[in-house]
Amino acid sequence: MMQRTLEIDIAGMHCASCSILVDDCVEDVPGVLSSRTNLKSGRCVAVVNESVTDDQVLAAVVEAGYTGLVVGV
Repeated sequence: MMQRTLEIDIAGMHCASCSILVDDCVEDVPGVLSSRTNLKSGRCVAVVNESVTDDQVLAAVVEAGYTGLVVGV
């Protein structure tokens, strides 16, 4: 199965626990292979199977309590 990378700007994070929470929620989405969130840049980079939609990943960010905007694919 093909993979792709999503880059998402995350608003509202203020500590390391925030970035860990985002990663945990994003990685719970079926088909997400990895998620790495950088607190300083406010950006999450997720590697996903091609079947995963941007909306699924953004919904996980919202579930974590933040807002996100896909800025790169």
